[in-house]
Amino acid sequence: MTAKHSYEFRFHGMFSDLRCSVGFGRCAAQDSRCTRATFGTSFSPIGCFFGYDSRYRRVSQLIRFLCISAILAITPVTSSKAADCSAATTTPIGNSKNGILIDRAWSGTSVSFDAIARKQNVYFGYYDADRWLTVAELDTKANTVCRVRLNSRFAGWDSHNVIALAFDGNGRLQVAGNMHAVPLVYGSAASADTITNLTLSPMIGRDEERVTYPNFINGPDGKLYFIYRSGVSGDGDWVINVRDGQKWKRALNVPIFSSTWQGSPTNAYPNAFRFYSDGYAHIASVWRRTPDVASNYAITYARSRDFVHWEDHNGKPITTPMDPGNSDLIEATGEGKGLVNLARVGLTAAGKPIIAYTKYGPDGRNSILLASPSGDGWQRSIIATAEKKTAIGGGGSVPDLPSIGNPSIGKGALGRIDIAFPREKPRRIFFDANTLDVVNAPKPDTKPAASQPIDVSPPDDLVDVRKNSRSIRVDGLAGKTSGSIIYFSQGVNRDRPRKCTTAQPKACNPPPSPLIFVP
Repeated sequence: MTAKHSYEFRFHGMFSDLRCSVGFGRCAAQDSRCTRATFGTSFSPIGCFFGYDSRYRRVSQLIRFLCISAILAITPVTSSKAADCSAATTTPIGNSKNGILIDRAWSGTSVSFDAIARKQNVYFGYYDADRWLTVAELDTKANTVCRVRLNSRFAGWDSHNVIALAFDGNGRLQVAGNMHAVPLVYGSAASADTITNLTLSPMIGRDEERVTYPNFINGPDGKLYFIYRSGVSGDGDWVINVRDGQKWKRALNVPIFSSTWQGSPTNAYPNAFRFYSDGYAHIASVWRRTPDVASNYAITYARSRDFVHWEDHNGKPITTPMDPGNSDLIEATGEGKGLVNLARVGLTAAGKPIIAYTKYGPDGRNSILLASPSGDGWQRSIIATAEKKTAIGGGGSVPDLPSIGNPSIGKGALGRIDIAFPREKPRRIFFDANTLDVVNAPKPDTKPAASQPIDVSPPDDLVDVRKNSRSIRVDGLAGKTSGSIIYFSQGVNRDRPRKCTTAQPKACNPPPSPLIFVP
């Protein structure tokens, strides 16, 4: 958009160009104040740009709705080009071992890539060096890597724009990503066990205008589910689809989590959706009123075997859509209490959930708590407190937050959890799963084997460099992994572009990172 004080919506494709301008604001395509949602057809791209300046904080909801509706109406599908294949290249990773260089990836900010193994192949979802949403396929027997760019380009700075991969029951790769309150970016392969002819399209064409946090989940019933937030921070529903043959349909006709409570907007921030060893998905949700993390005000619990029927920790049914009033309330902290949407869930051998979360403690410093069911309520215990207070507030992807791992409980009552506070050394804390009291670390029966860390250097000139690593899931085998991926990036910056300065000359356009498969 170049016209001063106007919104410009452009549609190109099968129909003649349609362009409309509506008052307010000035915005260039690469301006950090812009939100851009881009689709395409086999003919040419379709774009929709929303802009605003500091005087006008929101686009007219009517115009936004008309723009997105027009996109969905005239956009059939976008097919990827043929895969670009080459021999796999090895790269040293230390200890006389080699990894495989999959590609060069964008390193501007920390954002979650994904990877999944199936048969002899490993599949990777990431943003390439030019920020295009890309899927790669490594054939471990033929020792080849094939790559396909999809018609969706990452702006480069928003850490919410995670990527998710999965396979449906017919072996077709599914991909979703590059979304933060923008229209759905979703694609499916045309046939099993290949990345050729990956097609971007709507999923069911409803509640797909403002999507964030895509999640594919394989259920114990063998079905593939897709869960996401529809809306914005502080005002969003969570909805769920289920794969039915080669199509998707709504699994639940109402949202899982509500976007309103007590007459005001709200939204839930659940922990990662997955099924545990007892066959339940155990979900702890932090609730928020506005985009400001300081407006988090409550944490609740619910469990389900099918994402349709939900219940509290005693098995009492919970009606959907869930909100803090009809859910299993762990704690109502109120706003401004340092509650962070970082809840984690562990499970005892008996199926009792242990919830970990962080908020300000009695003395105002950041604390980490554990909670577990006790009769009709929940018992809570502070297990760690920071040396100094870190103020919790602001929007975007917030840096310098406490870090919480998943509670892990063995066959007995001994549990452990890895935690860290900003500017402090990470800690491993042991606790009694019955009382939630901190206990001494057990004496190891044998001397632990010496670890052999991966030795890979990041690109030069990254600011606040982060080493990102995640295990690679194996399709159809819950809990099994097959190696890992490693890549480097700059740290989060509240989703804002970094500026190049004399001290940080490449912060605004950093060198790409190697994306490495570690067998």
